[in-house]
Amino acid sequence: MKKTTEKSNRTITIIFIVVVLISIIIGFFVGGIAMRLFSSQSITDRFDTLCDAAIRVMPYAALLLNCIFCITGFSLYAGCRKTADSWDGEDEEVIARLEEKLSTPLIIPSVMMILNYLFFGVAFAIDTKFTKGPTMENIGIGIAFLTFILSFVWEMLLQGKVIALEKKLNPEKKGNILDFKFQKEWIESCDEAERMTIYRSSYDVYKLMSTVYCFAWLLAFVVSSATGAGLFAMILVTALWLIQTIAYFAAAAKYQ
Repeated sequence: MKKTTEKSNRTITIIFIVVVLISIIIGFFVGGIAMRLFSSQSITDRFDTLCDAAIRVMPYAALLLNCIFCITGFSLYAGCRKTADSWDGEDEEVIARLEEKLSTPLIIPSVMMILNYLFFGVAFAIDTKFTKGPTMENIGIGIAFLTFILSFVWEMLLQGKVIALEKKLNPEKKGNILDFKFQKEWIESCDEAERMTIYRSSYDVYKLMSTVYCFAWLLAFVVSSATGAGLFAMILVTALWLIQTIAYFAAAAKYQ
C-alpha cells in the first residue's frame, strides 16, 4: 500500500513538472510571437482601426442585445408563470421542472448586468477618444448612457419577478431582492440540499477562477511586454487573485 502511494505521488510530481515546463515553453513562444506581431506598425494600425470601429458600434450593439435579452427573459418568465398558475398543487415533477426552467430568466439579467458595465465603459472610450467626432458619435454616447440606466430597470424587475414566483412556489423562502442582506436571508431559508449545492458551486467557481487568474496574468504579462502597455493590467489581475485567495482562506478559517 505504501509503495502504491509513493508511486502515485511520484507520478503526480512528474506530471506537475511536465505541465510547468510545457507552460513555460508555450509562454516563451507566445511572447515571442506577440512581440513580433505588435512590432509591425501596419498590423498595429489595423488593430487600432478595428478597435475604433468596435468602439463606435458598441452602443448600438448594446442597445440591441438588451432589447433581445429583455424580451427573451420576460417571455421565459411568462411561460413559467403560466405553468405555475395552472399547477394543481400535487404533481411535484411539474414544480421540479418549473424551478429548473426558472434558472434561465434569472441567469439572463445577471449576465447582462456584467456586460452592461463593459458597454458603459466603452461610452467613456468614445467620449475621450472621439471628442471632435461627428454627430453620430455623440448619439452613440447618449444611447450608451441611456441603455446602461434602463438596463438596471429591466434586470432588477425581471429578477424580482422570478424571486417572487420562487417564493410563491416555496413559501419558506425569505428575502427581498432590494435588501442588501438578500443573499444571506435567502441562503438561510434554503434547506440542507440547496445549501450544499450553493457551497459546492462556490468552491467549483473558486477553483475555476484560480486557473482563470493564472492565464489572465500570463496574458497581461505578454501584452505588457509586447506592447509596452504598462503594468496596470498585470497588477490588477494579481490584486484580484490575491483578494480571492485570502478571502477564501479567511472564510475557511472562520467556519472551521
